[in-house]
Amino acid sequence: MTQTNLLTYLDQHPDTIIPASGDGNTFRMLSDEGFPAILIDGTLTANTLIAEDSQGMLTLSEYAKFLRDMRLKKTGRLIADLQSGFGNPLNTYYSAMELERSGGDILLLNDQTYPAHTTAEPHTTTPEDLIGKLRAAKDALENPDTQIWIKLEGIQSYGIEGIIQRIGYLAKAGADAIAIDHYDIDQLAQLTERQLPLPLMATWTPGMTQITGISGWLDKGILTSGI
Repeated sequence: MTQTNLLTYLDQHPDTIIPASGDGNTFRMLSDEGFPAILIDGTLTANTLIAEDSQGMLTLSEYAKFLRDMRLKKTGRLIADLQSGFGNPLNTYYSAMELERSGGDILLLNDQTYPAHTTAEPHTTTPEDLIGKLRAAKDALENPDTQIWIKLEGIQSYGIEGIIQRIGYLAKAGADAIAIDHYDIDQLAQLTERQLPLPLMATWTPGMTQITGISGWLDKGILTSGI
């Protein structure tokens, strides 16, 4: 399945949930189930490798090593957690290069300030800084099929219009898709009513797939939490 086909598949199957993993056993189980992609979530990986519940506690080298190990077991696409770029745009450049070479087919860059933290109300960076990191990440890519998806986490602070403004900037800068996190259901419904220049995804919680107009859902570990 090519990257373009993955986005097309998600658009044609809008109830699809992309599962998240942070340990080898869960990843192998998900791979055996034939999901079109799996997110190697930074928070789940930090919990496995260093017994911490915050993605910002995980170094790039620790995460990249785990990603390389999981690449050997994959059956679908790997979504690598680029977090907030692991620093400034220059750090983002080298981080994107490392994660692509380590097996990331899609890099998920968020708009938190560095270091990224696992929290309900994250601090977000400026549009200028985010666009600089996106462009740096794109410049680092060696495979033209590798995509960059952007996770926007500050809808509670910059609102619907702020989200739409950022999506417009990101589309022009070359992002391939958008994922919304830390939203409420009314905000997400409002976004689906707007004409957006990029495919719109959102993080998943039970019951969310009843909302129409979403291209796909990113799990954060809920699907496999009972395993």
